[in-house]
Amino acid sequence: MNYHQIEPQINFICFCQQVVPLNQPSMTDHIKKCINYRQASPFFQIFDNFQVEKMQRPHLIALKSEFLIFIERVEALLNPPNIRLTSSSISKTSDYGNGPILQFSQPNFSQISQKPPQVEIPRDNVFNTYKQFQKLQECEVCGKKVDADIITYFEHCFQPICRPCLMKQIEKDYKTNIVFLCPNQLCKKQMSEQELIQLLGREKHDQYSAIMLERQFNIVKCSACSEKGAFEKGSSITVLKDPVTNQQLQQKYVEHYLNNRFMCFNPSCKTEQCKECKAVPYHLGMNCEEYKIKKSSKCCRYCDQPIHNVQFNVPEAFQDICQEKECQEKAQFACNKILPCRHPCPGFKNEQICSTCLNDQCCKGDQKGDDYCNICFVEGLKNAPIIQSKCGHIFHYTCILKRLDVKWNGPRIVFKFCLCPLCNTWLEFQPSLPQSLVNQYSLLFQDVMKKSLDRLKYENRDKDEKVSKVGEIFYGKPQEYAMAIYCYYQCFKCKNPYFGGAKDCQRALDEGDKQYKPEELICANCCEVPVGETCQVHGKEYIEFKCKFCCQIAVWFCWGTTHFCEDCHKRQCNGDYVSKIPKDKLPKCPGKDKCPIKMDHKANGEEQALGCAICRNQRANQQNF
Repeated sequence: MNYHQIEPQINFICFCQQVVPLNQPSMTDHIKKCINYRQASPFFQIFDNFQVEKMQRPHLIALKSEFLIFIERVEALLNPPNIRLTSSSISKTSDYGNGPILQFSQPNFSQISQKPPQVEIPRDNVFNTYKQFQKLQECEVCGKKVDADIITYFEHCFQPICRPCLMKQIEKDYKTNIVFLCPNQLCKKQMSEQELIQLLGREKHDQYSAIMLERQFNIVKCSACSEKGAFEKGSSITVLKDPVTNQQLQQKYVEHYLNNRFMCFNPSCKTEQCKECKAVPYHLGMNCEEYKIKKSSKCCRYCDQPIHNVQFNVPEAFQDICQEKECQEKAQFACNKILPCRHPCPGFKNEQICSTCLNDQCCKGDQKGDDYCNICFVEGLKNAPIIQSKCGHIFHYTCILKRLDVKWNGPRIVFKFCLCPLCNTWLEFQPSLPQSLVNQYSLLFQDVMKKSLDRLKYENRDKDEKVSKVGEIFYGKPQEYAMAIYCYYQCFKCKNPYFGGAKDCQRALDEGDKQYKPEELICANCCEVPVGETCQVHGKEYIEFKCKFCCQIAVWFCWGTTHFCEDCHKRQCNGDYVSKIPKDKLPKCPGKDKCPIKMDHKANGEEQALGCAICRNQRANQQNF
């Protein structure tokens, strides 16, 4: 008698004790319905804690991508190359017995405790210190962990891609392709126009698009007179000889000649040149790469275009810079020295210590000449004069100047612009204009630190739980706590920092959509106090102000423009924006006799100084009451 082998069936015993066939459709259908499983499974508890309904679209895309990666790992474990069932993992029952043929012999889900330990979901502590602001994420293309601020997600590709990888792909496509492709090798879809504009800016996008459009329709421009015309491939030539050896050229050089050599369309020019590398005249007997190697010393270091007429009347270090306007503007900031390796110094003008060489043959550091500047992300480091911070990182000299000139965004003083974009350490350079600016901001930083810590102690907030309680993010760090909770602004007139309220005031300013004007940021010493209000004994230091919105003495001076009493300040910080109430809707003063400050004053809604607080107290003490 012949017996056919019965295909073994594997079952799963759920937390509810129901036996479920161990296959995808059956398991999915059961888990959707089984409350016991969802309550007992530690994995389901973790997933259920994600409040996906409140997430923004980029975060949802990222979360979906993470799940897909995890599913791929599980699939790889479920379907390895060689699937073997061993006696250690399964046990077989009688061939003729009832029930499942195979059962798990290892502990399964039913053996897990009915009350699994609660899984604590870690929460990121943000706004701690500057370094805690930095979140790292792995780029799908280069595999490096980079600051999440320079990670991009595209609609067509859900993978995280860093900005340097995007810019390298864009630069490559701009030079050789007719469309911009996603750098993710598993995607390679065309990037949309809107995505490119966000990355490059409208001006750069239009410039690149025009060049690629010309490539698509075979439009060429004369290197001599800039005349444009449609390129037509040359007709077949049977014999083409090398101008040096007079020998017949190899077929690959003949093809290159037919595909790239042309003469200018302008009758008064008629310059012979190469369509691909713009060489004048055409390099017969060589392809573009071979010609570039031969003429490498004659290419502009900034734009990488051939230099047809070397300027021998300039310093040797400048002889590899072409006469184009943009390159000549960069040359004004360039160092004029030659390095021991005989390459021009890539650093800045009048530097005391020359920068490291960025030539491919000499550069041994982590940053190469082709790497993008991590401030502008537009050009490679070698395409403009550079400056190196003492932390070792290199940036464009003009990019550092612009970064230090722009400083912070918004009214509140913050110092992230003084930190290295790559390692978050305080920027420090050799003696130079950028270093003199950094020194100024260092003094400002020390001043803000001192004032914020003094205020923290004055308000007795150095005893707050966030500073004194073990485990809090500011435990034992009163200075960092003070810098985090207080806002300091820079006076438009004297340029000194002054207290502008708690951080809640800044949030209220932002949410209230108040327009930020630097000229409105005036400290108390520079504030225009009416004539006669300056105390002849105590000066301006003890001048009191009335609350702008009611008949109370102000205790808060926010945004450098507005005085608040305690009650109005609390309302403002809690979202009840008294600053947006029309002047005619504010409380009216009941008159001098009933007014809480016992004096005549301007209508509520206007700023007013009340005079010297010390003198007013002395006068009040002399009254017979």
